[in-house]
Amino acid sequence: MPRITSRNTGHYRFENTIRNHTLIVDQPIGSGGTDEGPTPLELLATSLGTCVGIYAVFFCEKYNIATEGMVVHTDFDKTNNPARVGKLAITIELPAGVPRDKTHAFMETVHRCLIHNTLCNTPEITMALDERSIVE
Repeated sequence: MPRITSRNTGHYRFENTIRNHTLIVDQPIGSGGTDEGPTPLELLATSLGTCVGIYAVFFCEKYNIATEGMVVHTDFDKTNNPARVGKLAITIELPAGVPRDKTHAFMETVHRCLIHNTLCNTPEITMALDERSIVE
């Protein structure tokens, strides 16, 4: 199982090691952070939008549709009880356009996105406290 390591580097700021990459995650200043990076919620929405975008590119490459200038917008709303994302909305702008007879197939393809499928089919999530973190 691949591992991402998130190290707290001060208050709400975390330095995340992802393969050979480092990504800073933080909270906005108004929420007690230093706003040095996106929030976890923003990363969740970004993961969905970019995954959908990659599947859109797969489709476009298969049908020789230009992807230059493609933009994927991801909007989200939070809800409570429990606190969570209540709605995610994806809008894909493709300047070259998708032929009308291929729009259904295009939408079927982007709905196959791994992140979309994960959010629609809740994964098993386990959490544990490392034994070395327990003191007597």
